[in-house]
Amino acid sequence: MGPSGKQPAGNADRLSDLPDGLIHYIMSFLTVRQAVQTCVLSRRWEDLWCSMPCLNIDEQDFRPSAIGQGSEYLDYDYEDEFEDDIDYARFEDFVTNLLMFHSAPTLDSFRFHAVCHAVSHREIKFINSWLCRCIKRRPKVVEIHSTGDCKLPRFGSSSSRLSRLHLTGITLDRTFAQQLPCSSYPVLEDLELKRCKLDDDAEIASCTLKNLTIEDCTTSNPSALTIKAPSLTHLQLFITAFGQNWHAVTVDEMPFLVKATIRLKPSTAILPCKLLYSLIYVRDLELTGLRTLDNLHIGSGTFPVFHNLRSLLLDKCDLSDSCDILGSFLNNAPCLEKLTLQLCELPEGSNKSKGGGNVETTSLEYQDTASFQCPSLKWTEIKYRDDDDVQKLFDLILGVWRNLQKTAIVIKKASRSYSML
Repeated sequence: MGPSGKQPAGNADRLSDLPDGLIHYIMSFLTVRQAVQTCVLSRRWEDLWCSMPCLNIDEQDFRPSAIGQGSEYLDYDYEDEFEDDIDYARFEDFVTNLLMFHSAPTLDSFRFHAVCHAVSHREIKFINSWLCRCIKRRPKVVEIHSTGDCKLPRFGSSSSRLSRLHLTGITLDRTFAQQLPCSSYPVLEDLELKRCKLDDDAEIASCTLKNLTIEDCTTSNPSALTIKAPSLTHLQLFITAFGQNWHAVTVDEMPFLVKATIRLKPSTAILPCKLLYSLIYVRDLELTGLRTLDNLHIGSGTFPVFHNLRSLLLDKCDLSDSCDILGSFLNNAPCLEKLTLQLCELPEGSNKSKGGGNVETTSLEYQDTASFQCPSLKWTEIKYRDDDDVQKLFDLILGVWRNLQKTAIVIKKASRSYSML
C-alpha cells in the first residue's frame, strides 16, 4: 500500500474499468472461441461475451493444432490445405451453446468460416440453422465463407441494416436476386460473391450498391449474367469457364464508376460481354486475361469514348492480334495519363530487326499498324517476362514514338529496367 492507503497503480485492472462498449470493440478482433475464453480473466469479464455485438465463428479454432496458438494462427490462410482434422463434434457443441446463451438483440457484424472439405448432410443442416439464427439478429455486416453446400437464408426484414455482404462458396437460389432491389436491402453498399453458385440467368440489381465483386461464380447451366447497379463506384468481375458459366454478361450504365477490374482467365472461350459501353465513365481500368480484349469488344460496333479514363492497365492480354484495340483505347481516351502493359502477348516484329536491322524500316512497319493519338499520356510502363520480348517492345515503340513524344516510356523486367525519357 502507498502512503495514501490506495492500491498501487501498477496493480490496478485498468482494462476491466473500461466501459462495455469499448471492451466489446476489443472483442470484435477475436474469434468467438477466443472471446469466450476471456471469461476467466475476472468476474467483470464473465458474461461480457454474451452481449458482444460482433460474432466471428471460425471452424479453424477447432483444429487440434489451433489450441494455444497466437498471432501466427490469426494469420492463417483459409485457402491453404491443412493437415489437421476439424474436431467437428466440439465445434458443433460450442456453436450451439454459444447461440443459446448469446443475448445481444442485434449484431454489428457476423462472420462465419467453415472450410472443411468433407461435411455431412447433418453438418450442413446445423450450419444452415446457425446462419438463420444469426441473420435474424439483423447484422450490419455479414461475411460467410464455406466450402460445403450451404445456402444463404432469406433475410426478409433482417436485411434492413445490412450494408456489407461477402459470400464465398455459398449456393444462392432465385430468391436472392429477387430480394436485392432497394426495398429489401435499403442500405446495402458492398456485395462480394466468390465461388458462389448462382441461379440460372442471374441478375444483380440494386440502386444502392457502390462496390461489387463477382469472382469465379458458376451456374447449373450456362446462362446470362446481368448487372444493374447505377450507383456503382467499384467493380471487380472475374470469370472462369469450366463448363458451368455464363454465355453472356451484360452490364447497365454506371455513371459514377471510378475503378473497374475485368479478368477473363485463359480457359475462358469467346464470351460476348458487351461491357465497353458500360465502362465509359470509369477513371481507372484494369483488364486481365488473354481473351479479355476480344471478349469485351465482340458484338460491338464503334469504339466508345472514355472521357474520364486516367489509368489503363492491360495484364496478360493478347496484343499480338489486338493491337488495333489498344490503339482504339488510346485514340478514344483523351484524358489518359498512365498506360501499363504487363506481361502481354506482343506483335511479332520484323525478322531483320532481330539482327540489328534498319531503325527507319522497322519504324515504318509499325506506324501503319499501331499509330496512337493520346495527347494527355504522360507515363507508359511495359513489363515483360522473356528476354526475347525486348526486341518486340523496341519495335513497337519505334513505330509509335512520333505520336508519344510527351510520354515517358519505361520497360521493366524484375529489378532491371530500360528507360526512354
